[in-house]
Amino acid sequence: MDAGSIDALVLELFAAIQMIAGYPAPQAVPQIHRVAVEVMQQKICGRPCPVKAFYHPQWGVYVDEKLNIFGDVFDRSILLHELVHHVQHASGKFVVVPGRCHRKNAEELEAYEIQNRYLAREYSSRRSVFPGWSAQCRDDAG
Repeated sequence: MDAGSIDALVLELFAAIQMIAGYPAPQAVPQIHRVAVEVMQQKICGRPCPVKAFYHPQWGVYVDEKLNIFGDVFDRSILLHELVHHVQHASGKFVVVPGRCHRKNAEELEAYEIQNRYLAREYSSRRSVFPGWSAQCRDDAG
């Protein structure tokens, strides 16, 4: 797929995020990188790990090149989930949550909620599940 197709899809997904969650369209659109899962694993885990996509404020959104983001609504919802993290970051909504771990959990919980609302809106019977690691937070200051 060409860059124009990705750009159009990203704009469509930002519009969906705005309708579902009320986030305004971001001033800047993150770079979208469709790469082999091994590239993502090396960048964020340093070893094999279960990752299909991730967002990093300086790098943009990385998505497994094997995901069918144009033809499969669930795969597309994974990209939407990462774009939610971009609008969260751009809006600064969660900076008031004390502690990095608790902040990350709050961001993830909202991103999964918006992803699942998107899937319901698209009449998909599939849903994404928030992983259970959220309970692992200790009181952290950063």
